[in-house]
Amino acid sequence: HPGRTLVLAFDGSIHVDDSAAEAGGGPSIAVDAVAGIFELEYHRYVLVVTDSARRGSVAGCDVYEVLEAAALPLDGAGSRAALDGVAKGGSAAEAGGQFGRMEARVVDEVVRIFRSGMFYSYAYDLTRSLQAKDGAAVDDPHQPLARAADRDYWFNCAIQQPLLDAGAEAWAVPLVQGSMQFARYEGGSTGCEPFDVCVLSRRNCRRPGLRYERRGANADGDVANFVETEQILAVAGPGQPQHLVSFVQTRGSMPLLWKQPATGLHPVPAVAGTSEENAAACAKHLQREIGRLGRQVLVNLVEHRGREAVVGAAYAETVGQCVAAEAVDARQVRYVPWDFHDETRGMQHGALARIVDELRREMDGMRYFWHAGSETLTRQQGVFRVNCMDCLDRTNVVQSTLARTVLNDQLVRLGIHAAPDRGLAAYPGLDAALSGLWANNGDYLSRQYAGTSAMKGDYTRTGKRNIGGILNDATYSVARLWNSTFRDYFSQAVIDYLMGSHRADAVFHTLVDLQSREPGHAEQAVARRVAAIEAAVAAAVLPPEQVHLSCIVQPPLALNTPKVRPAADAVLLVTGAAVVVCEAGAEPPVATRIELAALSRIQCGELVTDTRTPRDLDPERNCGLVLSFAASGSQPPAAEPASQAMLKLVDGAQVVMQHVPGPDGSLSLARLESLEGLPPRVLADCVCSTIQALALSAGNAAASDSRFAVDAPIVSADAARKGASLADKMASRLHSALWL
Repeated sequence: HPGRTLVLAFDGSIHVDDSAAEAGGGPSIAVDAVAGIFELEYHRYVLVVTDSARRGSVAGCDVYEVLEAAALPLDGAGSRAALDGVAKGGSAAEAGGQFGRMEARVVDEVVRIFRSGMFYSYAYDLTRSLQAKDGAAVDDPHQPLARAADRDYWFNCAIQQPLLDAGAEAWAVPLVQGSMQFARYEGGSTGCEPFDVCVLSRRNCRRPGLRYERRGANADGDVANFVETEQILAVAGPGQPQHLVSFVQTRGSMPLLWKQPATGLHPVPAVAGTSEENAAACAKHLQREIGRLGRQVLVNLVEHRGREAVVGAAYAETVGQCVAAEAVDARQVRYVPWDFHDETRGMQHGALARIVDELRREMDGMRYFWHAGSETLTRQQGVFRVNCMDCLDRTNVVQSTLARTVLNDQLVRLGIHAAPDRGLAAYPGLDAALSGLWANNGDYLSRQYAGTSAMKGDYTRTGKRNIGGILNDATYSVARLWNSTFRDYFSQAVIDYLMGSHRADAVFHTLVDLQSREPGHAEQAVARRVAAIEAAVAAAVLPPEQVHLSCIVQPPLALNTPKVRPAADAVLLVTGAAVVVCEAGAEPPVATRIELAALSRIQCGELVTDTRTPRDLDPERNCGLVLSFAASGSQPPAAEPASQAMLKLVDGAQVVMQHVPGPDGSLSLARLESLEGLPPRVLADCVCSTIQALALSAGNAAASDSRFAVDAPIVSADAARKGASLADKMASRLHSALWL
């Protein structure tokens, strides 16, 4: 943007100067794009593209692939050191101490992800198909791409939000993860017009992630590894307007709730949802795709026998349920089961001609998008939605076969076909070029979802299966197993963080917990906790007793055992007569009742029960209460030792509720959302004050003493570190060895 400067200040502010900045005397680097801004525990970073390669052009607009990226800390010393490191060909990440190394590991993973098949253009909207833009490169060439980009395919949308909020949308270049492959046919001895073919795959961001970490659909109908692949034919004769012809296919995990734990080379998949849940998710997915692309031809390539059959059969049944219940229009869906492995047994991939024959009528009715000059001649009406288990290897083979058939039809229709009866073989070298495009497309998508190149790539490249290709597939299977066992859960957590689905501390916890969490887990936890409070009140509070405050805590912990890690939530209820702690989910409900009259002391303070991440050591985030009371239920004599219970307030997805009177005087529970977002330390103070006030009202004389409520650390960070068990220390060293 000549004459304008994007300023990212160290105080976090962003603004645009209408003047060109002059380079100072410090280190500097050239950048091709600002990919986004993100914040971790120690630094706020700007992610920049430092090297790109032009891969081709569409509609006269150049398209680039990201080769290198760097994350620069937005603070004085950190930025200078990072710039100097990148300028010298090193890394921008800093490492200092265990937590510093954890942050550096996250930064390195962010950079690695942005070097894994990210594409962009300064003038062409890669997030949407030609048909979605009516044949244009963009809707409005005078507006920034960010204003029209489809957020479902705009990979870095969440981390570019700070730029959008600051009015710097001109610097927000949408990146698409996927693949973009180009080939040009010069005509040669055929005498036909030269033409270009591009295969563009854009990965959907609604349920992004990695192979065994993300399978199937979620409750909203978003599916794993959902990819829109567009094959574009561009022809421009002398003095003629350019013809742009595009054909779109989609691929994506079977749209029902299912999972496949990564155990061994051949893990067994299982359906996770009920029949009703799966039908609801499938219907949402199909409704959305019918609305976007029209009639859905669902080509299911999974095996009809063996371990894959369970999920494949459930998919067929679920589609049938959706149609029978009129959740989707029967005219807009066709389900086509085609067992790829059985049909091509013995490396007989010539059998793929059979699926083309079976889908020929669909193909003819579906047509394709054709735009010439300013005129749209045809529009695609419907789409092949192809899947196997991973939606990688078998899917890529079938999609490439269908796309080549459609390309042949397009060349005939445009009147430039050299010999229609010979098909694509009439173009010397074209068949090999197309094979390369689709094989590379499969490799890119496979590396992004499974960590290796695509299997069956030998067939996609040569049209034949061979022993070398089969041996490669065996090697890829082992590599995929390694990735899914030792790396994918961390990469998945970083992807979810980049999408805005997780906080940074969730990524740090993944490094030590060795597992990722589904997006939306916080909302699900809130729903469970609301239900837990309601159940606890119903089981442990009898009218006319009133709940003045309730929240979620970790179950009562014995003192002097700070490393105990509870397996479930507990509910803390403060009524006008007692403090009640109920174990969430226990059947029958298990409740501990402490009468307010029996309380002798409340200690509120830092309570560290874990030492593995920076957030675990933050005193504002790790706080609890110690309640001292007479076990007999009445106020103890001064000489009688008091019983004690230690409670820790949960950090994140907290739920706070109280009884409120209705118009008829009856009591009902209501959430206090203004308290739910408070740090645990502040909420603990509220709980402590509430208990003391109610104890006074209940006639507890001790509650009027200045020593009744004490603010002091319960288990400090230093004490927690010293109290760490040998097993904890060994586990910490193992995590460091694996990741740091």
